[in-house]
Amino acid sequence: MSKAKTKDEKFLVALYNAAKETQELDTPFDKYAIGQKIGLHPKGVNTICVLLLQANFIKKSDGDTVYITPHGEKLVLTILEE
Repeated sequence: MSKAKTKDEKFLVALYNAAKETQELDTPFDKYAIGQKIGLHPKGVNTICVLLLQANFIKKSDGDTVYITPHGEKLVLTILEE
């Protein structure tokens, strides 16, 4: 189990894990599907994504898809090391 504590961290870790499965970290994923994996409602997903976008942890792709940035990857690796 991941050591992520906040919903933001859990979202980032879930996005990272999904991207890692594809072998391409810049693979875009539907933000609502990622949020659903960790039990977030769409409104919560929107709020978290706005904050993560502002902090440069994720980037928007087409429509409702997002992908993790190298900055976001560093944060996830730090979270997982704890």
